This record gives sequence, C-alpha cells and structure tokens, in this order.
Amino acid sequence: MKRHHVIRLGALLVAGLALPASAQIGGSDHDFSGMGWSDGEICKPCHTPHNSDTSVGFLWNHELTVATYTMHGGSGTAVDDFDFVSRLCLSCHDGTVALDSFGGQSGSSFMSGKELLGTDLTNDHPVGSDALYPPDPPPGWWSSAFKDEVDLPAALELKDWVDSNGNTQRVVSCGTCHTPHNAGFPHMLNMSNSSSAVCLGCHIK
Repeated sequence: MKRHHVIRLGALLVAGLALPASAQIGGSDHDFSGMGWSDGEICKPCHTPHNSDTSVGFLWNHELTVATYTMHGGSGTAVDDFDFVSRLCLSCHDGTVALDSFGGQSGSSFMSGKELLGTDLTNDHPVGSDALYPPDPPPGWWSSAFKDEVDLPAALELKDWVDSNGNTQRVVSCGTCHTPHNAGFPHMLNMSNSSSAVCLGCHIK
C-alpha cells in the first residue's frame, strides 16, 4: 500500500516538474524570494496562513493602499472607487505603499521603473469605477467599439465593484488582463497577446 502512495506521489511531482517554468510564479516578476526583505519566500509578501486581513480574503498579508487617484472621470480613492483586485495590485504599483510593507511591518522598498503606475491613472486603461462595463451614461472616453461582456474571451474576466449605494457593477480590472500568479505569457497577461488577441478581446477593430 505504501509503495502505491510513493508511486502516486512521484507521478504528481513529475507532473508538476513538467509544467513550463514560465507558467509558475517561481521565476516570474512576482517572485520576490531573492529580495532581502522577503525572508527568502515567494508568497509571504502577499499572503499569510495566519492573521490575515479578513476585509480582503485570499489570506492577504500586504498593507493596502488608501491613495487618491487622478482618473479618467475625475478623482477617485482606492477605498471607494476600485474593485478589490485592482486595489490589491495598486497596493504596490501606485508607489504609495512599500513592497516590504507586509505582516504588519512598515517597509522602505518602493516600486520603481516601468512597473510604477503612480497615482495619475489617466495614461492607463480605465479600471474600477471609471470602467463600468458598459457605463450608463457612457463617459466621453467610452466608444461603441467595445464588445459586449458576453463577447469577451473567458480569459478576460470582468470583476465586481460595489458602489457607494451598495450596487454591484461589472468593471474592467487590473485582473481583467493580468494575473499575479503568471499564466505563462509576457507581462503576466491572462492570455497570449499574439496578433493583439488581448486588445481585440475587448476592442472591435
């Protein structure tokens, strides 16, 4: 009996090793295990098995941004105007919270380079409350060249955002195009952008 368990375990390990390295978080842009502040761990900067932030879920371990942003439709805040997935992303990528601010500690290593979005998001895709899908009434930047939600590829999932009136809205999210755990495509995209497939997933051209 034990021999069968060993064989099955070995088969599972081999199957795991057979996965392409590019489709794993190890070695991806979110693998911080080589940073001195990560304690040599990959998951710890974002997740914890104990004492997590219950307001978020996902056993969340990282400090959340409370920034105010310049958005396509005016100004907005991390707390009130973003779906929770985008807020998690912005908690590093807006540059207001240190990468090593997790587990209740205040860090000092901040995002830099092209990954730093800052708090002026008018040169980025609209997300959160700025990107209701479709918005009603449509803002000036909205175009009839956007596909209906039912036409979107399954990999480009819209996210829920609850507005100040308690209404759940479907919005474009950071997670609509990207995955933090690396699906094996460049820029941590949810699907291949070969022949602009990600772009054309939403835009009719």
